[in-house]
Amino acid sequence: MKSIEFLYELKDLENFKNIDIGSIHLDSREVQRGGIFFAIKGHEMDGNNFISSAIDKGASLIVSDTYEKGIPGIIYFDKLREHLGLFASRFYQCPSSKIKTVCVTGTNGKTTSVETFSSMSNLLGNKCAYMSTINFSKDGHSVEQSNLTTPNSIKINENIVEALKCNANYITMEASSHGLDQDRLVGLDVDYGILTSFSHDHLDYHGGLDAYKSAKEKLFFSLKPKKNIICIDSTFGKNLYSELIKQNRECFSVSIEEAADFQATFKKCELGLQVHLKALDKEFTFELKTISRYLASNIVCSIAVLILEGIDSKSISRITTEVAFPKGRLEQIIKDDHVIYVDYAHTPEALECALKEIRNFHQEDIWCLFGCGGNRDKVKRHLMGAIAEKYSDFVVITSDNPRNEDMSTIISDILTGISDRDRVQIDTDRKHAIQTTISKFRKNSERKILLVAGKGHETYQEIAGQFHHFNDKEVILSS
Repeated sequence: MKSIEFLYELKDLENFKNIDIGSIHLDSREVQRGGIFFAIKGHEMDGNNFISSAIDKGASLIVSDTYEKGIPGIIYFDKLREHLGLFASRFYQCPSSKIKTVCVTGTNGKTTSVETFSSMSNLLGNKCAYMSTINFSKDGHSVEQSNLTTPNSIKINENIVEALKCNANYITMEASSHGLDQDRLVGLDVDYGILTSFSHDHLDYHGGLDAYKSAKEKLFFSLKPKKNIICIDSTFGKNLYSELIKQNRECFSVSIEEAADFQATFKKCELGLQVHLKALDKEFTFELKTISRYLASNIVCSIAVLILEGIDSKSISRITTEVAFPKGRLEQIIKDDHVIYVDYAHTPEALECALKEIRNFHQEDIWCLFGCGGNRDKVKRHLMGAIAEKYSDFVVITSDNPRNEDMSTIISDILTGISDRDRVQIDTDRKHAIQTTISKFRKNSERKILLVAGKGHETYQEIAGQFHHFNDKEVILSS
């Protein structure tokens, strides 16, 4: 049990000073007797609607961000969301200060950077936990499935505590624009902040590109990492690096396009890519099991941390061929001598990068099968249609996660970016679309390449409020 004093910003604590707190909660269903329930108005749900449920479950204290006259036993605090991370960190005795903490943001590449850093660290003998879009691992080996790219503040601190119990030396985590905007990482002691990339995404939530940029910048200007690693291969990245270097000399640039503190160039090799890396005052070469320079760029961001942590280049070169890549990141499947790639690409930049890398590696005709999510950023749909047409020989448009939006509307939006409709096939049933495409490949003697984009590692399709089991890789292997 812990004293309530960790909430010292709150007024009226005197009335509750004799309370000992055993747990803290954001979800009323998880409230334990003697715990605190934080009732916060969210983007989609309002925790204040569940106060009575939390009380019924034995909550010792309710802290709410919404004042309602006449309800006793509740402390009201209008800055609750932006302080929750501080409260959670204090409750768990500031666990992020007891472990090297690496936070990664970027439109694309967060999961790759996070999971490969953990993989490399563990191969080098430094136990590293991680939190990614796909998984949480308290030790870099055992895995629990994740539901959110960036969990809430309480869960983040709980996970760090679990990592410390496993004697992890590092923890690396994704910092999504939603998570940053909603202050989920407030209160963390961040050793390294990383930007992997920046492009158009999530404008349905942020309302515009400037707000999206501001959310990303929070990692670097509000949380103030001790060291920053910035990929400068976007205008946003260049500008961010220029501003950060004025404030913190411990800021380092990464690029696959121009001179940088960590600059990578590539050659094809039997395994995938041979990478030559200029890393500060060192130069060395290593190999990776990927054809994607962009995935390699994300790994270079992780290698930059290892170099800054004093790991020697020979040790890094020895283990890169063993690096485990996240599921659904340009994952290759050989099917009847045809090459199929499964990729999470669900933004214009990610789709373009995936197709360009495939085109760079293969001479055969490339087919691209993809869709766009419903009830999300509609502006990117025609852009993705145009990119698919530009870099593919044939395009199959299908469903992604239509959610509660009509599929015909989504497809119409995609088609506005495509000029040559003769090179397009439409099949709203994603499973049937994949099976039919593979069947066509099987009947054709000419070898073809297929990119199945948009869902990657996901194991479901969200249709009309229902989640149905669905996994691209499973459908491909069974076709």
